[in-house]
Amino acid sequence: MEAFFKQYWSCIAAQDEERLRDYFDEDACIRWHNTNEQFNVEEFLRANCEYPGKWNGEIERIETIEKTVITVTRVWTNEISFHVTSFFEVTSGRIRKLDEYWSDDGEAPQWRQDKHIGKPINKILFHK
Repeated sequence: MEAFFKQYWSCIAAQDEERLRDYFDEDACIRWHNTNEQFNVEEFLRANCEYPGKWNGEIERIETIEKTVITVTRVWTNEISFHVTSFFEVTSGRIRKLDEYWSDDGEAPQWRQDKHIGKPINKILFHK
């Protein structure tokens, strides 16, 4: 199953509409909770594949809990970087439900920097 998700995220980063379509059940439901949006497969493909820029992606973590697979993935261009936590329900080798939570990567807020608390998790460079 890990290979399935690595290939899926590779297609997401490449914005490969035709290959992505094959990952989804025709009645799949995709939800982006941060922006309160729900998509069918065709709408999701448009939102993903028409987004501007050349993208990269790297899965940082995969977990399976019963019928749910969870991925934590970093997606970035030269200008911006995101982390996305995705909850997949896969039936018969196709994504049936996908709930995602996207967040912008960036520096800690100034009020925490001023307190000199915390330290970087890794050396990702953020663009302003």
